[in-house]
Amino acid sequence: MHEIDHHQATNRWRHLPFKLLAALLMIGGSLVATSATAGAAPGNLADIDVKGIGNDVYVVGALTSGGTIQAEVVACYYENCQKHGWKSFGSGFKSVIVEYIGYGRPVLIGRRTNGATWFKRGNCSGVTCSWNSWYSMGGSVTTIAADTSYSCAQLAGRSSTGSVFKAEICSDSFKRWSYTGGKLSQIATSSSSIFGTSPSGSLWWFDGNSWSGAGGRVTQPALHVGDSDELCGLAGQGRNLWCFDQYTYQWSNYGGYWRKLDDGKTVGVSKHWGAWAHNYRDAVSFGGQVNEVAWNDYLMVGVGADYKPWYQNTYNEGGNGWRAL
Repeated sequence: MHEIDHHQATNRWRHLPFKLLAALLMIGGSLVATSATAGAAPGNLADIDVKGIGNDVYVVGALTSGGTIQAEVVACYYENCQKHGWKSFGSGFKSVIVEYIGYGRPVLIGRRTNGATWFKRGNCSGVTCSWNSWYSMGGSVTTIAADTSYSCAQLAGRSSTGSVFKAEICSDSFKRWSYTGGKLSQIATSSSSIFGTSPSGSLWWFDGNSWSGAGGRVTQPALHVGDSDELCGLAGQGRNLWCFDQYTYQWSNYGGYWRKLDDGKTVGVSKHWGAWAHNYRDAVSFGGQVNEVAWNDYLMVGVGADYKPWYQNTYNEGGNGWRAL
């Protein structure tokens, strides 16, 4: 399959790009615990995530390079979105994930600098959210992936030695980390399975009882946002998107040149640093200049070249242009 041309995709999907800074580099850092009331958008971001919690309301989670987790509630109605102010929830973190554990019930999941996993449940009425205290699940993982299944956040974790663990966070209970019996170099998760790649790039998945192999040679495992039967990754010098169908047991090459996939899904950054998503059988360009991106339902968020949060409403194909979050 030929490489997807970025400019053709731009014209085809009629996105409205924003202009940010030119240089795009990721940075890291470390920290200590604090809290704050609603305020201005954070800067110097290292990562961003988003999850819908019902009735067109979303919670956006962001991680600064200094390790502070912040969150904002955003409500989107058709093509319009309303922001409701950022809140800070402490520091000392290396990653952040937002998941759904019931209608109006988000959960923030953070990995601490020592590898322990912490979570904070929220309870939202409309766009007003109250948040419980942080709670530690312990463990020692270097990577966390998560997805929602039956109103519970299903977690996958990878240790420094490659061992793969699973855990669960529900609205009123949780299960601590337990070993799956497998080892992987990279991990991701779907609502029904944990999956990832071996050191050779071979794709494996765990259905809750046993591991199965699909072969191949890919990196950056990701769930296909348009087809939950497909487990995907990048391969080749052209960094094409390849996907394995768990129903037909066949691999497909969807082409394109991807710098990376984000959020454990077929959403990421193109050769030209624009936001891309591979939905169904086409790569859709959402333009802009981003180094991190996440997407849920009709809200796409990204870390711009200025390391600040940006968003766009994707109610229409190709989005309606990037705006400051």
